[in-house]
Amino acid sequence: MLKPILRPDLDVIFVGFNPHPYSWERGKYYAHGSLWRILRKSNLAPDIRDDSQLFDYNFGITDLVHDRPTREAKEISDEDYAQAAARFRRQLVRLRPRVICFTGKDVYRHFAGLRRNVKIEYGCAGSFRDSSLYVAPFPSHKWMTDEEKAAHYRPVSHLINKVLPERAETFTVIN
Repeated sequence: MLKPILRPDLDVIFVGFNPHPYSWERGKYYAHGSLWRILRKSNLAPDIRDDSQLFDYNFGITDLVHDRPTREAKEISDEDYAQAAARFRRQLVRLRPRVICFTGKDVYRHFAGLRRNVKIEYGCAGSFRDSSLYVAPFPSHKWMTDEEKAAHYRPVSHLINKVLPERAETFTVIN
């Protein structure tokens, strides 16, 4: 089982789709290590090895659907994601993170309630209340190198310090 690792006033909350069975069984987010490797390579968390160190960096982690492990995110319905996103948006009012970093374009799509035909790019994606929204690649994608993924995660450090990288298109999530 996995429990969200959250507390108020974090610098970054990483948000995925839902737990993978491998992580669920081990009780560790990204038990295979992909996110931790990318955070080290991006220099966001140079010494991180697993989720037990997140608070050392003032980071947190959760999944939109945090209580249902599946092998693939598409095994969860759009309706279930919509309900989970509404719950998470209510939670964010209390948590007040500086940055919400979505680990995948479709995670952000579900959070923002966007249609599938809306093009989403990696990078800044607007704001939710006082939190900056950021879309990063899924850390386990095989079609992108670790270095390419790390390059997409690096700008998160600018958002923590409220320095906005350039972005051609921005979406603002409305409650």
